[in-house]
Amino acid sequence: MEEVICQDRSESRDDATSDLTAGSHLLQERSVGGDKGDHGRRIRSCLANVPNEVWQQIFSFAQTWREYQDAGDDGIPLPEAMEYRNLATICAVSRSWRQIAIGHRNLWTSLPTLVVRTMEDLPGWNLVRDGENSKRWIQLFLSRAGGSLPLACRITIYPIAWAQDQGAIRDAVKILTDQCHRWATVTLLIPLAAIAPLLSCIEGKLPMLSTLALDTTLGTAIPDSIDDYTLNLFLKAPKLRTAYIEWKFWDSYASIPNVKINLPWSQLERVSANVPGGSLYKDLIEAQPVDLKEFRYSASETSVSPTLPTPIILPNLEHFSVQSDDDEPSLIDHLDKLTLPALKYFSFERPGDVPPNVFDTKLISLIQRSGCSLEMLDLEPYNQPSSLYFDILALSPKLTAIKVGHPGIAELLRKLVLDTASPNPLLPALQMLELRDYPSSRGPRARLDVNALMRVVRSRTLDLPQYSTGGETGRVWKPLDTVVITSYDIRSLYDDLTLWESQELGDRFRKYGSPDPLAFPSALTPSRAESALRKFRALHYKSPSEAGFFAMAADMGRLLDELEALDVENTNTSILVRRGFLHQLNYYYASWKEVAFPDMPQGAREVIHAISTRAKHILDCWRPCILRDLAACPYVWEFDDWDDGGSPSTKMTRWHVRPGEEGTSWHGLISEGSSEADDR
Repeated sequence: MEEVICQDRSESRDDATSDLTAGSHLLQERSVGGDKGDHGRRIRSCLANVPNEVWQQIFSFAQTWREYQDAGDDGIPLPEAMEYRNLATICAVSRSWRQIAIGHRNLWTSLPTLVVRTMEDLPGWNLVRDGENSKRWIQLFLSRAGGSLPLACRITIYPIAWAQDQGAIRDAVKILTDQCHRWATVTLLIPLAAIAPLLSCIEGKLPMLSTLALDTTLGTAIPDSIDDYTLNLFLKAPKLRTAYIEWKFWDSYASIPNVKINLPWSQLERVSANVPGGSLYKDLIEAQPVDLKEFRYSASETSVSPTLPTPIILPNLEHFSVQSDDDEPSLIDHLDKLTLPALKYFSFERPGDVPPNVFDTKLISLIQRSGCSLEMLDLEPYNQPSSLYFDILALSPKLTAIKVGHPGIAELLRKLVLDTASPNPLLPALQMLELRDYPSSRGPRARLDVNALMRVVRSRTLDLPQYSTGGETGRVWKPLDTVVITSYDIRSLYDDLTLWESQELGDRFRKYGSPDPLAFPSALTPSRAESALRKFRALHYKSPSEAGFFAMAADMGRLLDELEALDVENTNTSILVRRGFLHQLNYYYASWKEVAFPDMPQGAREVIHAISTRAKHILDCWRPCILRDLAACPYVWEFDDWDDGGSPSTKMTRWHVRPGEEGTSWHGLISEGSSEADDR
């Protein structure tokens, strides 16, 4: 089927292809009511009058998808990837759609990703790619994109594949590098050792390049006998405005080479760099890029500090984020020479040898000199904040998000209780608060003072004036929407929050007819919840034999028996949301359409359908009770697995369901979940 779709049918006279097109046209007619008399004719008539330009715009939307990546709060998402197979499907629907799509060259300028990998590159995944299939698709797209329009391309080469078959990979990549003069956006995920052999031919030939993403982290080891590495390939790119650089080495015991990446720094507008250190930070700041809007910098080794003989102004810089393992005080000296009038987001990891009050003094001077008003603040490491820290907060009344860590949390929570009667309340616009702890590897996790936390939360949610129009002061209060808590004792936090809700929100629960939060289903205690969640994950990801599959299905049936027996009408169901049950039941069961392994046993489809149908029935039965209990509680808490080690976190989201939106809210609850589930 794929080969037939790839074939350019504008020149083809193959009967099978014509039959496929005719058959697809019939399917299109039926899908819009072609076999339902006047109704179908009216729909077809409407579609026939849609201008080609509108269809072309619709087709372009059908291509776009954003590849999943864990960018975090401080990451710039990679350029959008295009799902090129959607275009193939569009061309197979009808002759007219195919002609419209082929006639619009812009649709074909986002080229399919060239991927080359072996089984050894991704152990346990049956995802071998030799690049040949990608080559055919790329050649087809190039033939339909014309010879002059700017292109977007992606190249992903895995290190073991590169080591095993460099010749074939060079031939495949050459198809794209021959078009480098047309590159507008390029995403390169390739090993360090492959950069020069594959890309040396593009140097000085990038007149259209505006966006560059370069990632060398696919299992890259440090090449032998490399002390210094200089990258000049993208230095001559007159239109380059955005650069993403991920340049990491996995061998932490080896000597890290000195890496120097040369880009046209003075013309850049957005830069995200995750590098082992070196002079990148110095080179960018000293180039004085006046159009720079976002700068995110992270270094695992010592960074060369900028040297600014005279003050400089970066008038458009809104996002300034620096994380470095460098303890040298000289790393922050240049802050005294910077003026950043547009600054909104400031995140800086204070060098270990710099006392907090010294750093805070420099930041206060920067804010006052720039005349900026911060909206997000994240300062590390989290020692006891000096009194100057609260001066920084007072200078930033527009702050909507702050991140702070132990041991400064107790004092911060005391001051963050909002006094709406005060003429100068602290952080009146605060909407996101993140609290972190850094526990000892051997010691117990700290127990957060829930009463202190919820005094802050309540003062900024339930106790706010119902209608805040500003009044005589012109002030509009912003409710606290999100609280994130990381690396504390999450199990104790769950218990303490449940107790607080039972004691403080009893009237609300009675008003909505919701059972007391302490009355959770007896068969689903927090410990039992952990066990059930592990079953969800384990049963889904196993790849058993035929006998194993049916044994797994029997386990699924028993687990569904237990969930079906829960007394959700007479007990509080909040644990089903807080531990991700709704999302995982929907994801792993109700939406389960096929097994995760290629050889499906006979009868498996019927079993899967039965499990999926039953899971959907359970969700439908739970729905009214879930929404009842959520309406009673103004906050939705989601907890990570507190027995799984690592850095478990908790997220609170302010819950507000507007009349008529219960369905949308329910869909959000069962669709949201951890990133672990997003890797299906």
